[in-house]
Amino acid sequence: VVREMYKLSYIALDRLRSIVDLYEIDCDWIESGAVEGSIHAMEEDDDEEEEESDGCRILTGKEVNELMGRSSSGGNDLYQWGEYDPGCAAVNPLKLTIGLANALERWGVRIYEGTKLTSLEKTNAVADESSADSRGKYTLTTNNGSTIQCDHVVLCTGADTLPSDVSRRLEQSFVPIYTWMAATEPLYDECPLKDGVNNDISNKEQGQQENRPAPMCGDDHISLNYWRNNNKDEGRLLFGSLADTFALPDWLISWRLRNAIKEVYPQLGNVRFDHIWGGKLAFAPNSLPLIGRDTDYDDSDRDTNQESQAPKNFSSGVWYATGFAGHGIVPTTMAGSVLANAILEIPDQQQWQIFQTYFPPSSFNGHPYSRLGAGMVLSIYNMWDWAGKKGIPLPALPKLW
Repeated sequence: VVREMYKLSYIALDRLRSIVDLYEIDCDWIESGAVEGSIHAMEEDDDEEEEESDGCRILTGKEVNELMGRSSSGGNDLYQWGEYDPGCAAVNPLKLTIGLANALERWGVRIYEGTKLTSLEKTNAVADESSADSRGKYTLTTNNGSTIQCDHVVLCTGADTLPSDVSRRLEQSFVPIYTWMAATEPLYDECPLKDGVNNDISNKEQGQQENRPAPMCGDDHISLNYWRNNNKDEGRLLFGSLADTFALPDWLISWRLRNAIKEVYPQLGNVRFDHIWGGKLAFAPNSLPLIGRDTDYDDSDRDTNQESQAPKNFSSGVWYATGFAGHGIVPTTMAGSVLANAILEIPDQQQWQIFQTYFPPSSFNGHPYSRLGAGMVLSIYNMWDWAGKKGIPLPALPKLW
């Protein structure tokens, strides 16, 4: 199952790349590779051969610092080891979204922005599929009072933004986690993460390139530090992301982000942030996306006792693809393909059943205490991270994401 999902993710990356090329979407797509540093010691049972089987490479702490531009930062003991993945690409997600929307409209798709779904109901009369006047099996009501009739509905937003009576199984399957990003002032030559830096690692993977883009960077703090330069001559750093179960005031967001960037690049302790933005992400218990069919809307005469048992006829249905937990660029492409195959009933391409069987929505949310519980878990992991950086031996904790 894991191998199948892993394979689907790489297929989705190739598909997204081909879509960007086909529709000439200007989204700052750059094949930059990615490096992730670890603040914890490598566990003895880590299988290095498995890690490197897909082109990734295990790095020493020194190699991590070299790729991140930290060799002269004065804080070289932060990362103990890491991984380098040459197959990752950087993109401007807003420009990508606008480009995809423009491509859809060229095919006649209508997009209604600022239109909220307020209710979703099964139409009383079963739709006559042979009739041109068929009203569809489901009726959607929007915030402006308009209605839409259709045979298929795909719920593809964060579950915390859905009305609770639209899909209770999704509404109770998430905890919203707030994250934030900052864009530094232009750093120009002072930017530690520079394009065109030659090193043995990227030379081996990508060949000698004068204008090689700097890699995307990240680490395994529970708050998931990740950053990259903005691939412009001004040399800004885009840095995030913190992680909290509640919204924070602007001054606290700025202070925490500055402390995080100072830990990675001590020389940037007084850097100015020109822009800060953030929002809520929907996290499921295992931090994996939820993809499948909402069987609450299936006909009562269908056997839906088992989530994995698909109805024989997909002439209609309510589907969902959500809970991407901040990893939305490639997984959403994968989810779109998986659900399109399901709705079109493509033979041997019904992978949605894998997701629904092994990673179904759960009711762990537990209102109103879910955020408090998630906050306690984050606090424990933050203490674990602090101990790891201080060299205090503690038992390993399972990764949350």
